[in-house]
Amino acid sequence: MTVFSASVSPAQRRIHLALWVLGLVLLLPACAGVDTWQREKIYRPTALQNDAEKQVLQAANPDVSVLRVPSGSSGEWVEVLQVPALGSPSRDIRVLYLHGTFRHAYQNLPKTLPMRRAGMAVWLPDYRGWGGSSPRLPDEPGIHDDAWVVWQFLQAQGPRDPSVRWVIYGHSMGTAVATRLAARLKGTNGYCALVLESGFTSFSDLAQASVGWVGRALVGMGSQRMAASEDITGVHGPVWFLHGSQDTTVPMAQGRRLYDMAPPPKFWRDWPLGHSNLHTDTTGSYDQAWRDIATSCL
Repeated sequence: MTVFSASVSPAQRRIHLALWVLGLVLLLPACAGVDTWQREKIYRPTALQNDAEKQVLQAANPDVSVLRVPSGSSGEWVEVLQVPALGSPSRDIRVLYLHGTFRHAYQNLPKTLPMRRAGMAVWLPDYRGWGGSSPRLPDEPGIHDDAWVVWQFLQAQGPRDPSVRWVIYGHSMGTAVATRLAARLKGTNGYCALVLESGFTSFSDLAQASVGWVGRALVGMGSQRMAASEDITGVHGPVWFLHGSQDTTVPMAQGRRLYDMAPPPKFWRDWPLGHSNLHTDTTGSYDQAWRDIATSCL
């Protein structure tokens, strides 16, 4: 997820954003599109352009199955990728992978490899607006709705098997989506672990950490909050926090703040890596974290 571009210096970003905020404040009485503008800038969804592009991706990933789940208005849908565990796992542990902004599910497949090596199959939904899902400009309620609809759909597939265990995983913006879903499931024994990678407390807090009060003001002018801090106390553990100490998109301090708010049992792991590349860790410790998560579900 990238809420604000990192291609210019922090000082330049503050100046640019100050000018944007001033312009928006002046235009606000005559402009009903501020929220639309914010959604375009924050989410930047990557959609598949046509069937040919989808066929190329499917051919390149022959182990991927595709599900289509009805969501939203009549005729709308969420496309879900399903990838199997690697090896011969002794237990059926499954991951619901809730991705962040920009990249669609196919682009997130490399990040599933440590999960799959740990013996877990993975389901990756594309919220409406991303990938092969229904085209639309995303908004926060719709993203949360899509995660909930997919969860319900997956739980309804076949006879209820009590031996199946679910991990809810979110990356970046997806940590707020995962936290909301987990809080909604508290008390149901629906999941065995909540995993939050590159997490933050809210869009507003993240914007302020990135560019100061101007960023908070800019986010505050719209309706997109993604405030995991409002839901984290309502989840049950174990909660795993994974973060890169070199993350310049979501500073690690944001993840630590969310960790401090979470109920026990909770675990923190960090690596000297960035925002979306923890799976490239060459020490084996990232893979080990996923094996530990799987073990906690036994």
